[in-house]
Amino acid sequence: MAMIDSSPFGTSQAQLYRLTNENGMQVTLTNFGARIVEILLPVDGQLRNVSLAANSDEDYLNKDAYVGSTVAPVAGRISGAATLIKGKTVHFTENEPGRTLHSGVEASNVQYWQVDLVEKENQVIFHLVFPDGYNGFPGAVTVTATYELTEDNELKIHYQAHSESDTIFNPTNHVYFNLSGDFQQSVGEHQLKIVADQFVPLGEDNMPLGEFWPVEGTPFDFRDFAPIQQGLNNQHPQNKVVGGYDHPWVLSQVEIPVEVISPDQKVRLIMRTNQPAVVIYTYNHGPTAMTDRHSVFSLECQGFPNACNLENFGSILLEKGQSFDSQFSYQFIF
Repeated sequence: MAMIDSSPFGTSQAQLYRLTNENGMQVTLTNFGARIVEILLPVDGQLRNVSLAANSDEDYLNKDAYVGSTVAPVAGRISGAATLIKGKTVHFTENEPGRTLHSGVEASNVQYWQVDLVEKENQVIFHLVFPDGYNGFPGAVTVTATYELTEDNELKIHYQAHSESDTIFNPTNHVYFNLSGDFQQSVGEHQLKIVADQFVPLGEDNMPLGEFWPVEGTPFDFRDFAPIQQGLNNQHPQNKVVGGYDHPWVLSQVEIPVEVISPDQKVRLIMRTNQPAVVIYTYNHGPTAMTDRHSVFSLECQGFPNACNLENFGSILLEKGQSFDSQFSYQFIF
């Protein structure tokens, strides 16, 4: 049975939990934001951290409180900071001009979640309840975030939720990767493969246009391995609008929709999910106190952003008494 170590992580409310497997891989997690902190891989006799991390809850608050966190109830931007839920207009906290980003202020990423440790399964399970009306979202909504490290070097993430009212729910995890372990180095030389024929274009306001465009003939075509660099300083209008990538891809229903290989070819990341989209963000806004521009990338598994206000983007309605279930994983070969 695996032992799960715990230790203080800043203020008295924050704890750090360490999962380890027999291959020497380690994952650290914190109840502050039900967050992935470090992902440590034994490479060439040394532990290589491939997940952008801060040193404490206070450190995240000072630098970037989204990094590595669980973003809930709804990831991404909601246009107009409002939506219709079964014919009734619901207004949300507006934390960007004219819209809601990542569920508004004081969202799940800065909450201290309750914790259960299941050593037999090498799992850490975080729990949080959003009260009814939290940032405008109907509820109450009970959320569970389960992290499990397997002997196959796979970090499995399982989000579950149920609500006492009809509401909307579309969470994700905001972990950022650099498989070289050097967070001063651009991720441009990482080789990326996405089994996706379409992506979602964005407008000048960073909001989805509500359309699906073919990847064919664009820097969004990663159906064969290609360097991330092809879209970082590209003149394609969709790359220029965000300064890289910040787009959802429409994933084909295959076992392995996304793979990434480190520049030194010593680490391969395999992503699996039951969600329809992956949002890849190449940290286009640096340098920050956290890291440099284009030095990390996200793989955010979720429903389509702003689906609540766009036709043909699928439903993110979570009805009263219904269960929500999102599963995704990051497996490492090293």
